[in-house]
Amino acid sequence: MFNTSKNSLAIARKSFRAVQYGLYSTKKQKQKIVILGTGWSAFRLVKSLAKDYKVVVISPRNHFLFTPLLPSTTVGTLEFRSIVEPIRSSSILSHASYYQAECTKIIPEKNEIICRGLASKVDFTVDYDKLVIAVGAKNNTFGIPGVAEHAHFLKELEDARSIRTNLLDCFERASVPSCSREERNRLLSCVVVGGGPTGVEFAAELSDFLSRDLPRSFPNIGSHKVKVTLIEASPKILSAFSEPLIKRAIRNFQKQGVDLRTETSVKQVHADRVELDSGMTIPYGTLIWSTGIAPRKLIEESNFQKERGRIVTDEFLRVVGTTNVYAMGDCSSPAGQNLPATAQVAQQQGKYLADCFNAELNNSQAHIKPFHFHFLGMMAYIGSWKSLIDTPNVEISGLFAWIAWRTAYLTRLGSLKNKFQVPFDWLRSFIFGRDVTTF
Repeated sequence: MFNTSKNSLAIARKSFRAVQYGLYSTKKQKQKIVILGTGWSAFRLVKSLAKDYKVVVISPRNHFLFTPLLPSTTVGTLEFRSIVEPIRSSSILSHASYYQAECTKIIPEKNEIICRGLASKVDFTVDYDKLVIAVGAKNNTFGIPGVAEHAHFLKELEDARSIRTNLLDCFERASVPSCSREERNRLLSCVVVGGGPTGVEFAAELSDFLSRDLPRSFPNIGSHKVKVTLIEASPKILSAFSEPLIKRAIRNFQKQGVDLRTETSVKQVHADRVELDSGMTIPYGTLIWSTGIAPRKLIEESNFQKERGRIVTDEFLRVVGTTNVYAMGDCSSPAGQNLPATAQVAQQQGKYLADCFNAELNNSQAHIKPFHFHFLGMMAYIGSWKSLIDTPNVEISGLFAWIAWRTAYLTRLGSLKNKFQVPFDWLRSFIFGRDVTTF
């Protein structure tokens, strides 16, 4: 009896020392969630996840980009940093780690991924308990020769900076007295390919710049000398909007002098001109390509089931054929749901998946319902202080819609800092004009 009690006491002492010196922990180990991407869905997921998870974010882009206002930065209406939220901000990294790297391979059978550091170019392996793929998509060139080499895309912050630099460079070169008339006409020609919201909003922002800021910054050019051409392969621009709103957008562009060409396809892109299927060529100084999305290399090379280049998931956003791999945003396609590749869809998916994971901590997964997208409406800026708003309950356009457009985006900006910075940029541009410096 005495020996048994003595042995028990010794075991208790050893257990106490083990806990004291960290040989093992009395706390349950946190599940590790690895998130690929820093776009709309990933950013929403990280912000909503409970701190009881160990979260690792991996992306070559170290910021969240508020893409609806990206066209405004191309002409200086907004400054670049006003629409980004650093991933390394205290509100994000308080419960997450971040690696600036790109995932190159997913090994689901080992619960591992292989990544390559953006700066070091060195590969490393990361394990996971749950993996969330939210890498987005890239621009679709449709295999048209010359697009990748000569066109400007408008998807990332560096794209907007490149467009802004190229536009101002063309205006500066056209202002030089030695520039020939033919070369000046080419430099002052801007071609936008793609009549979706991004292409339309860029054309609108450019038209505003030409009418209000070009005359005082480049008085020897004149806005009437700059030609803006908007090319769309389908019969109409902004095809997701209602027919009355589309007609209002067309009338507004006609007043602004935009050359709108629908049912027109590009055959080839050269360094100084666009060749159309009809055989006609359009010289350009700046070419913007905004015609849709295509899968990234990681998605293309994965062995997951895909549909139209996007990973197929079940109704709970779990990748088909897996138990702990999830996909959302532009790189995914929930089975039975033909969802558009929009920020609205991605943000709702990020919130939904966070709710699912948080419910798992409380053992309340049984109450989780399948993901269902709630369409809230669409907005687009068409220039001259006019916007379009198309919702299930109302369709409006004009000045009031423009005020609602700006108000809606202002309330959805990621941080309080940006909610102060963006209206400040708007006010500065209105009073003092858009900035035309290059550096």
